[in-house]
Amino acid sequence: MNDNTALSPRERLNNSRQAIIRQMGHDTATAVGQGGSDDEIDASASTWSLIKQTARSWWQGHPASLALDFAEPRIQRFAEEQPLKLLAISAGAGAAAVLLRPWRLVSLTGLVFAALKSSEVTGLASSLLASRSRHDRLR
Repeated sequence: MNDNTALSPRERLNNSRQAIIRQMGHDTATAVGQGGSDDEIDASASTWSLIKQTARSWWQGHPASLALDFAEPRIQRFAEEQPLKLLAISAGAGAAAVLLRPWRLVSLTGLVFAALKSSEVTGLASSLLASRSRHDRLR
C-alpha cells in the first residue's frame, strides 16, 4: 500500500493529475494544456503573433479542445488496429458533410459575434488599446 501521508497536498494533487494524464494516454501534462507561460498573451508581440496567440488561447479554452485531447489517444489506437475501418468512417463523415451542408445552418455574423464575445479576444483588445494609449502618451 502506498503511504501518501508523507506527501504534501500539492504533491498528491500533482501525482493524481499525472495519473489521469497517463490513463488518458498522454505522456506529459503539456500534451493536455497544462503548460506554463504559453497561456498568457504577450501584447508587445507583432500583430501576426498576437493573432496566433489569441487563436491558441481561444482553442485551449474551447470545450472541443478538451474533447479532442480526450479522444485523440483512442482514435490513434483505433487507427493502428483497424485503419481501413477508420478510413471508411472518415469518408462517410466527409460525404455526409458535403451532402447535408451544415455550414448553411449557421450564419457568418453569428460566428463573428460569438468569437468577439470570447474573453480572450476582449482581453487582447483591451491590452492593445492600453499599449497604444501608453505609446501615444510617450510621444
